[in-house]
Amino acid sequence: HTVRRQSIKRGEPRQMPSLPHTAESTVREEHFSSRRKQLEDYLTKILKMPMYRNYHGTMEFIGVSQLSFIHDLGPKGIEGFIMKRSGGHRIPGLNCCGQGRVCYRWSKRWLVVKDSFLLYMKPDSGAIAFVLLVDKEFNIKIGQKETETKYGLQIDNLSRSLILKCNSYRHAQWWRQGIDEFIRKHGKDFLTEHRFGSYAAVQENTLAKCLVSRAVEYEDECQCFDLQTTYAVFFPLLYFLRLSPEIFMKRPVVEGNRWRLDCILKRKA
Repeated sequence: HTVRRQSIKRGEPRQMPSLPHTAESTVREEHFSSRRKQLEDYLTKILKMPMYRNYHGTMEFIGVSQLSFIHDLGPKGIEGFIMKRSGGHRIPGLNCCGQGRVCYRWSKRWLVVKDSFLLYMKPDSGAIAFVLLVDKEFNIKIGQKETETKYGLQIDNLSRSLILKCNSYRHAQWWRQGIDEFIRKHGKDFLTEHRFGSYAAVQENTLAKCLVSRAVEYEDECQCFDLQTTYAVFFPLLYFLRLSPEIFMKRPVVEGNRWRLDCILKRKA
């Protein structure tokens, strides 16, 4: 605390703000607006103090993480701690005991909802443990009958059934409604099948389309698709478009890495 006090910049608030002393049950209805303003001021002052703003309990209460406001990841959905059940992958060979409960383990994870995917992170390290894509089979179920778990929540897509355990039925309903409304609003293009069976909607007049067309023309001029063409054209193109070479061009992922972009380019080369 001595080091923290010495490191605080002048002009920064140093004193912990106080909450109203009056109990909620004794507040009259006409005083609700002023009471709300007091709580807003309290939270604002807390967030102006770096020591409390960066405290994990504060971030959990507000529902934010290190991924919340990264523009390239899309708009912010709801976030929070959940208990996640192991298994649920729909890829043959990954489940050691099939549907047997002997394999199930429960782990505490931080769940993040975005427009085209959900992910969960390990709370101790912040490492992303799994990404669940929004696709045409995306669906949410709730209840013990559907999930075989008390206060359970099941999120399905083409490649996995993710089982979550909540504190109460109301908590599970809050997650279900929050995820469903957010995805329906921001990720509706991924919920239906598009031209040529694609998971993504057609985007007209994009810079990417022009660059890919030029790359194809370059390939035709060379009359071959050799390793030199790959390095000279396609890898700089991927860098310019900020595309990961590890992105899967065909979903769901049921054939190993065959349809991963770098593997496709390697086969072509």
